[in-house]
Amino acid sequence: MVGVRRWIRRADRVEGFVVGIGARWVALAEVDGSVRFDGWTLLRLEDIQAVTVDPDPDSFTVKALRARSEWPPPSTDVELDDFRSAVATSAAMAPMTSIFVELDRPDICYIGAVVSVDADTLRLLEVDQQAQWHRKVRPIDASDVTRIDFGGAYEEALALVAGPPPKD
Repeated sequence: MVGVRRWIRRADRVEGFVVGIGARWVALAEVDGSVRFDGWTLLRLEDIQAVTVDPDPDSFTVKALRARSEWPPPSTDVELDDFRSAVATSAAMAPMTSIFVELDRPDICYIGAVVSVDADTLRLLEVDQQAQWHRKVRPIDASDVTRIDFGGAYEEALALVAGPPPKD
């Protein structure tokens, strides 16, 4: 298990198991407060300040995950070498993606369906906290994205209630 701190002011500390690393991003199978896996988190490598490692294979967390038949950590086939690939492959694995732009807004994230992505821009059709789809697509600059979450319980619940994104 690792704990990751980043240079970004007021950014959350992320805890989980490293399941992939590329040229630009690292993938963690995130562990929540109830000691269960809760989706995956992708973090930009350039933002990482410090990593703490718990090397104990018999730690409480590992024992609890084993007891729940949730061990080893679920892997992911996300491409981690560039922004476009990281977004496209993570969006293909889950209906909702959480996008964080923590340098500008460390207190919020944008959640929705990825409409398109290229090297410079992500276009996200957002869903609100009431699981209602927005009408307009939000463009997000690739250089602003610091974290990507997908496959978690909250994103899954939003997808269940919101249903598929509306067609044009």
